[in-house]
Amino acid sequence: MSKLPFTLSVLALSIASAHAETDTQNEGVQEMETMVVTATRYTQTPDKIAGAVTVIDAEDIEEQSIISDDLTSILATLVPGITPSRQKMSNQGENLRGRQALIMIDGVPQVNPLRNGNRYGYTIDPSMVERIEVVNGASAVQGMGATGGIINYITKGAKPGDDWKQTVGTRVTSSFDNDSTGGKVFYNVSKYDDEFDLFFGGSWDQQGLYYDGNGNPIGMNDIQGETQDSTATDIFFKGGYNFDDGNQRIELTANTYTIEANGNYKGVKGDFENGIPGTVEPGSPSGEPVSNEAQLFNLQYTNYDLGNGMLTAQMFYQNYDAVFGEATWYPTETKVNDQGAISSQKTGFKVGYETYDLLDLDDTWVFGLDGLHDQTEQTLDQSGLNVTPLMEYYSLAPFVQGDFLVTDALRLSTGVRYESIRVKVSDGQTIYGYGVDGHNSEIIGGTQDSSKAVFNVGAVYTFTDEFSTFASFNQGFGLPDIGRILRGNWVGDANPGQNGTPIDFNTMPAVEPVVTDNYELGLTYRGDKLFVSASTYMSIAKDGANLALNNNGTYDVERQRTDIMGYELTSTYQVLDSTKLSAMYAHVEGEVDTTGNGNVDSDMDLKNLTPDRLLLAVNHNFSDVLESRIQYNYLFDSKKSANNVGAEQNFDGYGLVDFSTHYDMRDKGRIAFGIENVMDEQYINYFSQIRNHSSYYFSGRGRTFSLSYELDF
Repeated sequence: MSKLPFTLSVLALSIASAHAETDTQNEGVQEMETMVVTATRYTQTPDKIAGAVTVIDAEDIEEQSIISDDLTSILATLVPGITPSRQKMSNQGENLRGRQALIMIDGVPQVNPLRNGNRYGYTIDPSMVERIEVVNGASAVQGMGATGGIINYITKGAKPGDDWKQTVGTRVTSSFDNDSTGGKVFYNVSKYDDEFDLFFGGSWDQQGLYYDGNGNPIGMNDIQGETQDSTATDIFFKGGYNFDDGNQRIELTANTYTIEANGNYKGVKGDFENGIPGTVEPGSPSGEPVSNEAQLFNLQYTNYDLGNGMLTAQMFYQNYDAVFGEATWYPTETKVNDQGAISSQKTGFKVGYETYDLLDLDDTWVFGLDGLHDQTEQTLDQSGLNVTPLMEYYSLAPFVQGDFLVTDALRLSTGVRYESIRVKVSDGQTIYGYGVDGHNSEIIGGTQDSSKAVFNVGAVYTFTDEFSTFASFNQGFGLPDIGRILRGNWVGDANPGQNGTPIDFNTMPAVEPVVTDNYELGLTYRGDKLFVSASTYMSIAKDGANLALNNNGTYDVERQRTDIMGYELTSTYQVLDSTKLSAMYAHVEGEVDTTGNGNVDSDMDLKNLTPDRLLLAVNHNFSDVLESRIQYNYLFDSKKSANNVGAEQNFDGYGLVDFSTHYDMRDKGRIAFGIENVMDEQYINYFSQIRNHSSYYFSGRGRTFSLSYELDF
């Protein structure tokens, strides 16, 4: 039975209590004028952007981390259109507006263009992140992969006034069940002066077992990986040198992040047909521990006063290694199980020159050139065989982007980016369990080149100081999961034939880039107390790359036209100086063309979409040192009938209440207390319900308590 009416009553009581508190301080909401968005390639305030943008600042991250110290959960709570967090190491099924988002750290891409291992949510610890910029909808301004939008993690750095400032913190999380207690410690130190600045941080986070609302251990996916019963470490450094009277700056950022299974428990498969979620039992899964490792090095040069503008040049390197659990692979005729791994290395550069008033229309322009090289392969640890051959991606893309005033009320924006890419694939062969018409099919390597000019145009019309509206057209550019295509189609051990039809990369149409057209309309109202933002969008990929469930329960890439549409509403209301109400609603739906005639005819697999979602929240300052928040996140029922895309899918919605409070003891530190799933709701998470597979059938996390403390000195 739904707990929606009861929960709304709890929220109403919280609001009434908040009205009773009048002698409190304003919570200090960040002013729009000081908030800039850099994910658009030049500094813009949100009111000048013709699109839906979410900026999650340091206060938001800290507040949500009290409840769940997980970036995927923070995003799923605060960003409309993002699918619910799976509470797993794998991000499979987590999308933005039904398509893939480009995940970046300080502009450095974290998503693999050639083989998506669905682990891109775990490459940095939240304690190293200052803010998160989310550009909703297809975008090409940052390059490959942003067919659903951009998520850019902006890392922390030293701030004016930091004189070897040190912060130490700890966090304990538990549901008070056996082995459910986890702990985290972190430390950072920062120094800032006019010439040099540095920031160093480190964290260690060990998670216990997760328990559901019935008090049972939540099942483990031994193949894809878990955040429960795991240990994560992060070491971060950022240093800068200012010279030429502060007109020029060099900055180096380095980060190394690892999350690895502890191996104290192994999964017990659930029963999807009978509604029995998976659980765990003591013991270590076979093989090497499941893990995710990511290293990042980013060197940036900025000249703030070059001609009539600012020059930024960035060089970066990212190394990514993911180890998956032992699974049925049939690497050879006599071997059944093996352990997959994905290794990827990226090097690249970004150069941009931002200049102003070229048209004397309060205009800003950025001219730039981006380059990227990615090298990726998927292998098997035990047999040493390649699941995919070595793949390489090269891209070079000049671009120009700008905005200008046409009248005092109308601001236009426009841009073009010319994407030129090359994909090289080495010769190889499929493993025994994959093939076209037989096992060990030959893979004929080669090179495919593609180029495409992608455009964007938008308009913001300001009716009054408070009310404005926008319209935009944006194109996104991305690749399908080429590695998944090259590994062949699963045949298991059913076909004894050898040397089947070769897979010829040179003539493979399935690897053509995906171009997404995104149309959007929206409005914004910014009053003294009330803020409202609403938008509706249509996203069309005429040759989309969708994941379609096959008979073996895994996904293959299907090239199909895909139409996705939706709408989003976000609002806040400052009831009192001490009390703020928040609400958010998001709806998304999609259809695909399964007949190849250019017209959509079937509902999309729900794995690519998010259910309708409602978020309600109350923030209240009891004093200038004590603040609390209660939030309610409700996911509505969703259903897809059996069609040409796949089997019937059903999702029974659920609602979760979370609570957080934090108390500032001034020079004695800060203490915070949080409760995730206050009502101890028993539910099966969204992905598990629509995956239709016992190996992925898991309940969600029950009532979980967190206590944290941090001290500056």
